Amino acid sequence: MSILTSLALSIGGTDVAALAESVYTAALLASLLVAVAVMASSMLRRAGASAEARSLLWRSTVVSMLAVFIGRQHPLHWIAVVVPSALAAPIVALGRARMIISGAPIPGAAVSGDLTASATSAIAAVRALVVVYLAGVVVVLVPTIVFSIRARRRLTSARLVTDDRWMSILEGTRGTLGVARRVRLYVDDAATVPMTWGVLRPIVVLPTVALDWCESQLRIVLLHELGHVRAGDWTFRVLSRVVCALYWFHPASWWVARNLRDDCELSCDDRVIAAGVRRSDYAELLVTAAEVLRGAPAVEALALSERGGLRARLAAILDVGHVSRPLRREWAAAAVAATLALVCPASAVQLAPTRDVLTTLMRDARWESRAYAVMGLAQRADSIAEARSAAEADPSPRVRAWARFALGESTPSSAARAIIREH
Repeated sequence: MSILTSLALSIGGTDVAALAESVYTAALLASLLVAVAVMASSMLRRAGASAEARSLLWRSTVVSMLAVFIGRQHPLHWIAVVVPSALAAPIVALGRARMIISGAPIPGAAVSGDLTASATSAIAAVRALVVVYLAGVVVVLVPTIVFSIRARRRLTSARLVTDDRWMSILEGTRGTLGVARRVRLYVDDAATVPMTWGVLRPIVVLPTVALDWCESQLRIVLLHELGHVRAGDWTFRVLSRVVCALYWFHPASWWVARNLRDDCELSCDDRVIAAGVRRSDYAELLVTAAEVLRGAPAVEALALSERGGLRARLAAILDVGHVSRPLRREWAAAAVAATLALVCPASAVQLAPTRDVLTTLMRDARWESRAYAVMGLAQRADSIAEARSAAEADPSPRVRAWARFALGESTPSSAARAIIREH
């Protein structure tokens, strides 16, 4: 926690407030993206779409949420969207804090004690909020980081499979699924079930008991694991974890990640069935793997049998009426196009309070409320007159200075000097 506090202290007060506001606005926009995904998911389910189609939807949602968060960190926002007063309350509070912090002492300038105390209090409050947020990000990311480190270390003691029989089955499975990337196959004494990870250099790890498997069992397992490789599931597993870290306070991020995980598993199951594996044989293998996994420590890798969702997977596998045909590649192109169509406008959106909220703030007794309001009013064509009136008649020199600056009638340096000047 001390490291996070030091990091927050190293960021300027105004920048900390801006970071807090960008996180909040990203969360609001992410809520809109998830709402679109929920409606699309409902339509896909009613249409009887495959798990692979739904997994494409969740991948698109994950990428969109990540892009929106990154987009909040640059100042180029050309679409203004107003939000209701209830949702705008945190934006207004952080905006007031920025006004106070911006009026903090400038070296060599005289400033009243009440402004210094207000600025110090505002900076401390916003920095505490940022420290809590950063702590949540770290807590969520740590398990994935620890797994990556441990997995790399474990590979040093695992045995790389080079046996001709095993490699023949591996290459045959790659050909069946159309996996172009080279896949390394390991046997690890510490592994309990088959699992897969890796982005650029995918790895499949099998437990030692796999040495006793027959060719049909090994082929089934490799069909499932290479299905993850073909779809790039590990990449999106990591991205979804990053999204959960950035939006750890938002329940929708966890819900999207869980749906992505579940539909990726169902999609791989469909690929196994589509490859000609008997449904009963595959279901029996999943149940056996689940029994082995029971009581074992949780893993971050993509395992053959996940703890959650096994009942739904078995029901889908044993349902002879369930369609398990893989999607055509055109669907992936459509998913990319839909993602871009969502991300581009969402990344350019700047959220702001409504005009009514801003005009109400202009009657607030606190100068920082009026200063924040006049900055927003000056950017609206229908309220320029109110901003000009504030620039001339507001009782606070700080508000008048912010109004002149917002209207382009003063430079940042002259506005700053006026902001800290008292009557």
